[in-house]
Amino acid sequence: MSWSVGSGGKMMMFAELFLPLLLLPPLCEGSNQPPRFLNYFFSTYLLIYEDMPVGSSVAQLKATDPEGEPLMYGVSGEEAMRYFSVNKDTGVVWLRQQLDREAKSEMQVEFYVSDIQEVVKDTVNIQIGDVNDNAPIFHGQPYTVHIPENTPVGRSVFMVNATDPDQGTGGSVLFSFQPPSPFFAIDGARGTVTVIKPLDYETTSAYQLTVNATDQDKVRPLSRLANLAISITDVQDMDPIFTNLPYSTNIEEDIPLGYEVRKITAIDQDLGRPRGIGYTIISGNTNSVFALDYISGSLTVNGQLDRENPLYSAGFTLTVKATELKDDRSPSEATVMTTFTILLIDKNDNAPKFNSSEYRVRITELAQVGFALPLFIQAEDKDEGVNSMFQVFLTGNNSEYFTISPTAVQGRADIRIRVATPLDFEHIRSYSFSLYANESMSDHVGFARVFIELINENDNRPIFSRPLYNISLPENTPPGTSLLRIMVSYNQSHAHKGQGMMRIIDGFYAD
Repeated sequence: MSWSVGSGGKMMMFAELFLPLLLLPPLCEGSNQPPRFLNYFFSTYLLIYEDMPVGSSVAQLKATDPEGEPLMYGVSGEEAMRYFSVNKDTGVVWLRQQLDREAKSEMQVEFYVSDIQEVVKDTVNIQIGDVNDNAPIFHGQPYTVHIPENTPVGRSVFMVNATDPDQGTGGSVLFSFQPPSPFFAIDGARGTVTVIKPLDYETTSAYQLTVNATDQDKVRPLSRLANLAISITDVQDMDPIFTNLPYSTNIEEDIPLGYEVRKITAIDQDLGRPRGIGYTIISGNTNSVFALDYISGSLTVNGQLDRENPLYSAGFTLTVKATELKDDRSPSEATVMTTFTILLIDKNDNAPKFNSSEYRVRITELAQVGFALPLFIQAEDKDEGVNSMFQVFLTGNNSEYFTISPTAVQGRADIRIRVATPLDFEHIRSYSFSLYANESMSDHVGFARVFIELINENDNRPIFSRPLYNISLPENTPPGTSLLRIMVSYNQSHAHKGQGMMRIIDGFYAD
């Protein structure tokens, strides 16, 4: 049995039966000389790289026969036939199954050649050549470590382990942090992690580092990532604490500059010799609208407040830090932080407004009652709650032809203007009126103008001057004789006048 490659690179198996005793005349013993292989690799080895594509030609068997008889080639052995097939006529060896050096680095394959009368077998040592097809593999994951915040700079705190099954530079692993860490370094060859900068639990309590293991292949280096979680444990050094927590208050948005919101107080827990405290705002002080006295802890208004300002509408969450002061009043390392929530109380300081000062639209005179005009009208009062309630109404020339909804609004609403009575271009061609948004306060009024132009439609029928026309004429009246003038009138705009035609659709006559 042997293998060959058919069309499309697919393997086809066929069987041949060798029946030399039936096909050939008897020969005298010793009259035939067997063939012999000529390939060098039978005495050395054959190198095939593991990334050789299935279906590729990996070698060609060559042999000679002293009698010059035709030769047939093949491969034997269950494992060998899984990986290779041989063209029986040409001796071309084809790869049938993907090789993997990391699974099997070499194999002994037996090939044979036959001159029909005798079969000669020989074994080839096939070496599987390595290619860089494996990324490094980390061992011992997950990687987690806990270290105190006072760990000295230069101390090793962890070792990462990774290997690569490839050979040569493809199996040599180099470690790095991705991205680099300002607090930790890793030894490229050994994977040892070292502290390179002082740590502070109050600043950062944990680090999530990404370790990159890359092989050193020059053509196609491969890499793999792993996470290293470093948790910093706090060293208790009696930091100060705030009193009268939690800190939160509400103030009116029109509060004057310099108003004291609250006094913040912190104390040193080291009761033997308590130190003074310095106060600072760490975050949340948008546009510096608050000021905190460094020594007294008095928090005052430092800028104009406005609840309707998007930056201030949600209030403020100030992060305040209290720091123990040394004897020379310079800050020490002992600090504590807290948050101070401040909400603004709304004042009725905004009038309702429309999204435009005027609105223009053209609609057909055939618009039905209830038709909503294609206008985007929006009214808004930026105040909050009852302070944002207002009424919307139409007033002015011919405004009774239209209605508006809603008429009562809180905050913001889309306003719809609808046709209230039938429209007629021949009666009124355009409308203009005012749109008001009134609040309870007399000076809080929103105003806009609305302009509506009607589009004329051919909506009036012609009218005959008489409902019935009677004609008497002699029977010998010749064709083409003028018998009657019919008068037609209609109430229509200039655009459609004179455009029409008449024809007789029915009639009757009597003797």
